[in-house]
Amino acid sequence: MGFLAASASICHFEVLGNLKEQNQRMDILEQLAKEGFRSIEQSTEEQAIGWVHLDDYETSDFSSELSCWREQYLCFSLRQDRRRIPAALYKREVKRLSEQFLAGKPTFNRVPKAELEQIRDQARSLLMARTLPTPAFYDVVWDSENNLLRLCSLSQAVIDSFQGLFHQTFPDLRLQLLHPFSRAAKIIPSDLQEALQQTNQAQTDSTLEQIEANRWLGSEFLQWLFFRTLNSDSGYRVTTPGPLLSEQPFTAFLDHRLVLLGGGQDGPQKVVVSGQQDQYSEVRAALLQGKEIEEATLHLRQDDEEGWKLTLKGERFQFGSYRTPMVKPDGDPNDDPQAEAAAAFYTKVGAVEEGEQMFESLLQTFLKLRLTESWTQTQKEMTDWLHS
Repeated sequence: MGFLAASASICHFEVLGNLKEQNQRMDILEQLAKEGFRSIEQSTEEQAIGWVHLDDYETSDFSSELSCWREQYLCFSLRQDRRRIPAALYKREVKRLSEQFLAGKPTFNRVPKAELEQIRDQARSLLMARTLPTPAFYDVVWDSENNLLRLCSLSQAVIDSFQGLFHQTFPDLRLQLLHPFSRAAKIIPSDLQEALQQTNQAQTDSTLEQIEANRWLGSEFLQWLFFRTLNSDSGYRVTTPGPLLSEQPFTAFLDHRLVLLGGGQDGPQKVVVSGQQDQYSEVRAALLQGKEIEEATLHLRQDDEEGWKLTLKGERFQFGSYRTPMVKPDGDPNDDPQAEAAAAFYTKVGAVEEGEQMFESLLQTFLKLRLTESWTQTQKEMTDWLHS
């Protein structure tokens, strides 16, 4: 789903480097246009990738600032078109062309290797010409003031394609995945920075090693939140910067679906618990067996009305199926469509940022506990509860 949909999966990146200043925004548009999407419908190419407009996936003309700049936000989409030939159809076409070849060569019992390779290429080209490419779109919202970029996909293949094209488009910039430890370092108070770094189990700054070596952060955070969900009023306060007022109250709790992962005699074992539960006895039993919560459905609310909901991936803190309250701006048939589209965008991005601010406040609350002596007592309380 796209960024403006009711829900969208979001992967967060930090943009490192200097973005062009306001009076040089046209240079950025030119860079996007150079890597703009080019259709392959009238060709036999297998795939195409490029940038298009956020609100018009058929357009890759970035000649106007209005096409993608919305105040501090640079908005565009990644488009990937790919032709896929069914294996059975390809096999049948190779067989047909092979039989045609042998019919003209009565002395041959089978097609020679070199000719067979040519037949395979010919079959592929013929089928490519008759197959329409399937398009896919992934929205990008880049907050240039905060150097935060949101990509609406959690697929690793899409993330790899996006990073490759982004670096090709903006060679002076670098994307850094906002993984759990890097997110923690951004929000933790200065007096706890040293304590946080002492918990860093990675030996290098490699993103993959930072993620793998510090899996404890996501699993401990989710287990603490699970404990709090069943043993507290789930009340918290906003403590990080953002659109919400400081100290504004909100509630946060896990519900509906949890995924646990742990080793077993026959290899890694996954336990999925979904639906309404009473005391989550199955989850508690799995935790006692050494399994860890890998992902869970997280709810964030400011009142009793509809709130925020997402599937939190503990390994990378990615937001799966991130749903926000969507208050549609008042519309009028005579209103300018562009103004309406802009109002819808600002409403959506505001709701997204409010949810992210509550999540980071929740994480900061956990870290302030985890990095101090109070954590020992909390661990004891969680362990005693699991055995109760």
